[in-house]
Amino acid sequence: MAKEFACALTHVRHETFFLEKWIDHYSGIVGRENLHVVIDGDDWEPEVDLTGIHTEVLLEAPRRRIKNDRFMAKEMSGRANKLRKRYEHVIRGDVDEYVVIDPASGLDWPQAFEELTEQGYIFALGVDMVEAEDETAPIDRTQPILGQRRRGFVADRYTKPFVITRWNNWAGGAHRLLNRPTVISNHFFLFHMALADKTVAEERLAARGGLQQHRSFVDHQTGRLEAIADHGLSAPIDFAEACAVGRGQFPVEPDGSVTKRPRAATDPRATEQGLPTIVPERFFGLA
Repeated sequence: MAKEFACALTHVRHETFFLEKWIDHYSGIVGRENLHVVIDGDDWEPEVDLTGIHTEVLLEAPRRRIKNDRFMAKEMSGRANKLRKRYEHVIRGDVDEYVVIDPASGLDWPQAFEELTEQGYIFALGVDMVEAEDETAPIDRTQPILGQRRRGFVADRYTKPFVITRWNNWAGGAHRLLNRPTVISNHFFLFHMALADKTVAEERLAARGGLQQHRSFVDHQTGRLEAIADHGLSAPIDFAEACAVGRGQFPVEPDGSVTKRPRAATDPRATEQGLPTIVPERFFGLA
């Protein structure tokens, strides 16, 4: 029996805005009937229309960040590998991450997937979108974010393996695959939107429990919120150049060997968040 083309898988806890965005984005790629959402915990219900979407409630996830990352990596890897029996391609990512194909490539999704390695995966080049000082107007939540927000960082931490066609297991908050080298796509981009709007980010922190969460989550989330004020965006690098630096430096260890997890760029213009840049107009409206 022939496999279906592709599905998309994510997990979610106390999300409305980004879950709606995730559903809208990936239903346009694989179809709503091929979306799989794992709901973290039975102590809440998503205020989102999940009609026609495969859903499952996952219990007993740890509420400490590192333990939670490891737990979810194992749980979601198991589900993704099981879905491989039905689908040729299993897309897996966080609910605030949206993978797109560079329009300049001229490729559709089946053609773009031909880039996957023989081991059945590829990393999308990450772009961490941030509300800049000259982009503080509230976003229109009914419209795509790209275009409303243009500034961000080509980032090693969001350059992630987002799809598998063969047996693979994620680790480390899904930032890498076990026993696989980093291989970065020439045309897939992963746009991370958690910081694209400060108000949305603050609402998200509150919905997740605010300061009542375990300190490991509080420190991480408040630390990320502080990144919105990063002034590295005032000296952007040309997008194509920033991407070239990322593809050249993220997959390499200091000793020149291939890394299993993207590493920070050594370019002197890089900040802790990555390589500051402005996203070109060809990406507007894609996520």
